[in-house]
Amino acid sequence: MQPDDGVLKYLGLPGNDLLDLRHFHAEVCEQKQMKLRFLGFNKSANPRSDDQTELNISLDEVRKLSMIDPLSTVIWDDFCNVANESSKAWGEAKKFGPYDIINLDLCDGFGKHEPGTLNNNHYNAVNKLFSLQAKSTRPWLLFLTTRSDSGSINPAFLQRLIDKYAENLVECMPFQEASAATLSIENEAKLKEAVATPDGHLAVFLVGICKWILGIAVQPPASKVEVKSVIGYRIEENAQHDDLISLALRFDPVLSPPADPLGIARTQTALPNECNLAARAVKRIGNRKCADDILAADAALLSEMTAATADLLALARYDVDKYQEWLQTQTVVSCS
Repeated sequence: MQPDDGVLKYLGLPGNDLLDLRHFHAEVCEQKQMKLRFLGFNKSANPRSDDQTELNISLDEVRKLSMIDPLSTVIWDDFCNVANESSKAWGEAKKFGPYDIINLDLCDGFGKHEPGTLNNNHYNAVNKLFSLQAKSTRPWLLFLTTRSDSGSINPAFLQRLIDKYAENLVECMPFQEASAATLSIENEAKLKEAVATPDGHLAVFLVGICKWILGIAVQPPASKVEVKSVIGYRIEENAQHDDLISLALRFDPVLSPPADPLGIARTQTALPNECNLAARAVKRIGNRKCADDILAADAALLSEMTAATADLLALARYDVDKYQEWLQTQTVVSCS
């Protein structure tokens, strides 16, 4: 993804060490020789706290990197405030956007809020960002990381996703066929059975999130959406399934001409269909990978990733020796 102006625009939720930005700069921007202009939201760095000092040091270090655009910044604000048009969060997001990459690392759980409320929450903020992204004329990526254990998902939110899933099983044959073949969920009765199991609960939650995103994206000005990657991790040792999930989705804007009310101009554009896109998403989710299992099965890859992590931590002034000592105390937890 090479931006026309040579500047890659990125919105994320970095920690005080800005590890994601350091990694992205080294692995993408330096290698492809493109500038990175980022906007970060960090609600924990209170101006009068030690966190703010750490963030300021990290921000100064990152801004000095060779491919960082000088307009890049991190603001002390809650990402949820993007939903409020009068907030600084929305003002900054609108000034910088639309974005080539949006990275929402919501480890406290994307689905934790009550749905359908007017208060600032994850759903309203993401929906507001999509209104900004609708102005984009080039492909862009969304990375969404969320807790997926039942305790981190609002029951009312999950029920909305289940209801939509059940509706599509009846109204969308490609979705129904993909759901039956991939997840063994072919009707509402099977859906209820699935939700009552840990693995089925996880699958329905992930499909539901993707369907919610697809439902917004196909509205004019529409985009085609493809789920590119689904990676799971196990955080809690006694978790019944991978309880942290990272989704990667690609959006391709469909540039369609406006409708002519007089019918003088006649042009046709094939608009994306949520039914077909959702069927493909089900297949990708059914084939999700477990990062822990991949690393446990490949000693060379594990060693490579461990070394790369140590190098990244060293850039952020962490004690690498302590990191290596900590690794010796850890046991790989399988997602199986």
